[in-house]
Amino acid sequence: MSSSPVLEALRQSTAARHHRIEAASRVEERLRDPAARAAVMRRFLDLHRSAEARTAPWDGALRTLGYRPEPRSPLIVAGLAELDETARPEAPAVRGGPFGEAIGWVYVTEGSMLGGRIMRRSMIADGIGLQGLGFLDPWGDATGIRWRAFLRAMEDACASGQAAQDDVLKGGCDAFDLACALLVPTRPTECVA
Repeated sequence: MSSSPVLEALRQSTAARHHRIEAASRVEERLRDPAARAAVMRRFLDLHRSAEARTAPWDGALRTLGYRPEPRSPLIVAGLAELDETARPEAPAVRGGPFGEAIGWVYVTEGSMLGGRIMRRSMIADGIGLQGLGFLDPWGDATGIRWRAFLRAMEDACASGQAAQDDVLKGGCDAFDLACALLVPTRPTECVA
């Protein structure tokens, strides 16, 4: 699949945010540490619950376009239970925005699956136990298929006028901003674009 104009614009608009979170969050290092794992997982849970609240009103539209949304927050809650930890109560629901913004949020959460696969493989190679970390790579070999289905849905939504590209870019930037605020341990100002 060649890169689409929407995808290129989204990558360009979120690149600095994406780089900052990768450089400052040390997510894999913290997930490898049994003492830090549950705390990091709770932050992922907050991120995914927030994203799911913003995207859930548009799940049907995404399905119509050939992408099947699958929430990861239940997998994180189950992972915390495997660690004999509890999840925080759900935060009050946030109000979803336009369809394009939801697509931007899905871009970040679905894209994180690719990173989760890499982290999981690295931990396996190093003999790190994966207790509670099923949410990192729940789709296994289907991850790439899901990613391509999402990219087609995003492209079709924008091409058909169902979603505005500017809204997609805003949603992607907002999702990365929240991810940085939640996952960067000590200096969230590093997330400011």
